[in-house]
Amino acid sequence: MNINNDLNREIFYRREEQKCHLEYNLEYQFYNAVALGDTEKVSQYFMDTESNDIYTEDKYGKLSDDTLQNTRYHFVVAVALITRICAEHGLNREEAYTLSDLFIHKMDSMKNISDISTLHNEMVMYFTQRMKKLKKKQVYSIHVIKAMEYIYVHLHEKIRVSEIAEKLSLNRSYLSSLFSKETGMSINQYIIVEKIKSASHMLTSSEMTYSEIAEYYGFSSQSHFVNCFKKETGYTPMNYRKTFYQKSET
Repeated sequence: MNINNDLNREIFYRREEQKCHLEYNLEYQFYNAVALGDTEKVSQYFMDTESNDIYTEDKYGKLSDDTLQNTRYHFVVAVALITRICAEHGLNREEAYTLSDLFIHKMDSMKNISDISTLHNEMVMYFTQRMKKLKKKQVYSIHVIKAMEYIYVHLHEKIRVSEIAEKLSLNRSYLSSLFSKETGMSINQYIIVEKIKSASHMLTSSEMTYSEIAEYYGFSSQSHFVNCFKKETGYTPMNYRKTFYQKSET
């Protein structure tokens, strides 16, 4: 396969037919709107969910001769770009890439273009709304953001402040002071809050027992987990599950 020959032939063909890809400034406007959390502007770029001709225009590029497969490929490209841009603009990287995996996996089971274009619009708006919510929060320094990302990835472990500081090549006291100044809580307090937040999702979306959840998130005992959970949510784990389990999304 000679890529150079194929490239030259395709460029020649597109030039002769006066075809070109989507203008950079239009692409920039769209992705910038997502990164800024501009839901109103982003909605102007929604796909027509009733059309089977999306991505067939020359400006999008032809990735497959099969129309459905072409749509699938473009969906993956869109998710990948949006994920990377949102991560670069402050969205937790692990969260962003996990969302990407979820949307692609959901798309993979779809059998028609209309469903994929509907999911595309939902995906774009979901990322945009996450960025909008993020922009309303305080902007943290890069060190605090990286500390938060480390905590997010290691929630199921016993996390020590010294380990985070070492990972970021920072003095422990400096990191602790900086984190407390910017977030209003100590690193250990933040770790507990995030563990409880994640544990609450486990209570409403799994059949794991309270002791299993406590062990998974590295609490010293089930009673310690119960006390921390009640302090943060106002519920015991048992009452929380009884109250919200049936209301959780499937």
